[in-house]
Amino acid sequence: MKSFLLSILLICIASGSLEAQAYSPLEVEGNFWSQNYLQDTVEYKLSELIDLFEGNAKANHLIRKANNQHDLARFLQVSGTFLAIYPLFNAAIGREPNYNMSLIGLGFWGISVPLEISSQHKAQKAVTLYNQRMREGLKAHLLIQNKGIGLSLRF
Repeated sequence: MKSFLLSILLICIASGSLEAQAYSPLEVEGNFWSQNYLQDTVEYKLSELIDLFEGNAKANHLIRKANNQHDLARFLQVSGTFLAIYPLFNAAIGREPNYNMSLIGLGFWGISVPLEISSQHKAQKAVTLYNQRMREGLKAHLLIQNKGIGLSLRF
């Protein structure tokens, strides 16, 4: 009986110390076009957040979607820039330029903007879900009633 009470007391002390640990939330700083993810003094990239969010299924799913959309938007921006500038180089060196390629490149850029904005919104929502989950953490409660003692652990 003494070892049982001692183990309950040890669990309560350990859970109290887990709750007492300082939690610093993940913060999002940025502007219209780019975002930085900061926790304490550590700066994370969007692709690094996938490993950080591994324990939270909903946040991990959202951050993966955001990362995929971000990568697609960047690919469209790079290829759109090449397609928009290529006819201008052709004109500069004396070849006959095909300005339809410039229009296609501008179309790629037009498609990339809503994808990038959607990616930022999904990343913001994933960070919010992650912060909510980390605030909850592990909670232990010792319940002492008339007929006994109980221990409640919540993860």
